[in-house]
Amino acid sequence: MLSALTAAAVVPGSAQAAEPAPAERWIVQLKDTVTDPGKVAEEQTQGQASDGGSRLRHVFDATVDGAALKGYALEATADQIEAIRADPQVASVEPDQLVSLPEPVAGSSVQAPRQRTDKPDGGGVAYKGDPLLAGQWGLFRIGAVAGSDHGFRVPAAARVGVAVLDTGVDAGHPDLRVAGNANFSTSAGADDFHGHGTHVAGIVQALNNGIGGEGTAPGSRLWNVKVLGDSGSGLFSDLIAGLNWVAQNAKAKNIRVANLSLGTSVDSPLVHQAVRLATQAGVAVVASAGNAGTTALNYPAAYPEAISVAATTVFDQRAPFSNYGASWVDIAAPGTDILSTLPTRGTALGEDHGLLSGTSMAAPFVTGSAALCLTSGHCQGNARDILRTLGRDARSIAGTGSDYRYGLVQVGCYWQTAPKCSPRSAEHDAA
Repeated sequence: MLSALTAAAVVPGSAQAAEPAPAERWIVQLKDTVTDPGKVAEEQTQGQASDGGSRLRHVFDATVDGAALKGYALEATADQIEAIRADPQVASVEPDQLVSLPEPVAGSSVQAPRQRTDKPDGGGVAYKGDPLLAGQWGLFRIGAVAGSDHGFRVPAAARVGVAVLDTGVDAGHPDLRVAGNANFSTSAGADDFHGHGTHVAGIVQALNNGIGGEGTAPGSRLWNVKVLGDSGSGLFSDLIAGLNWVAQNAKAKNIRVANLSLGTSVDSPLVHQAVRLATQAGVAVVASAGNAGTTALNYPAAYPEAISVAATTVFDQRAPFSNYGASWVDIAAPGTDILSTLPTRGTALGEDHGLLSGTSMAAPFVTGSAALCLTSGHCQGNARDILRTLGRDARSIAGTGSDYRYGLVQVGCYWQTAPKCSPRSAEHDAA
């Protein structure tokens, strides 16, 4: 058993002990041969944290097809972590750093709250379903709405589950249906007191129920996995714990797509391993490219296992704020002035429904598209196979091949009988 160490340095010339060394947050990866990570974590984290609580934050224990993620997060001083690092059961140690929402987009507009109604608005398009659909330009642009003699048609619910790893989701919103919740943030519960996660969830799943707006895959089973606190930030370990949960539950809950509209400039080997594990479990990890407007890498989107998404404008141009670079950004989706759900209680972002901009809004269009593609049978295989199919069917726009590898995501052929998806080319498969 490895016991915690205590700093007891003495100030030269004085009988008084020095101030205790400050404790910091760390993530410990255990070797795959460890059979009980929880027991090892308890042995290595004895004592109280600086806030009087437990030094142990999370325990990770997932194995998928031979790939493993075993470890834990804790608070420890430098001396304590060096003792842990020397333990033969430990594979690696890294600082537990911040992951957060992408930088706010300057000039993005937020719509004032609208009253929900069971009847469509009097003006605009005569639509017999959700009254805000006419304002959801992104859905029209990617082919998630089709016209008919009787008005518009939208996709049925996907037959695969989607996990949204974010600030939480307002499970009581009448335009959303949450299948289940998991909270790995520092917040007391999985509800959304920020607004970002609820907005993302609506882009994926908002119901076709005669109120509010629509999602890309309306009514699909959605799992709320809260990894960011109410301020919009969290720790690497919170994200790893969320991905660990997704990997563990992917088969039982049929979760095939996970949306990560968050990021960091820091490349974390353990976050990368968590992404690998989720994809190994059959989950396509879709992540926002970031809002810095540069080619700078944003993680986890920049990991090769993830599907990295840039944002476009109503003019099918790359949004000025969107990160770009075809070497690591995979595909594009609408991301400016996107109308979606917000918590029914007031938040800084608004209430009920509102407009937000960012690659955070672009990623869930691709998440919903992947869910529809899997349901249709066009998408099969692992995350890279899914990306190749989405890329094959994407529409070439300005920046294709330079700002992003593929063009603007398109979903029409995944839920309509026509048009048919374009035939796969040998050149595309080789890409």
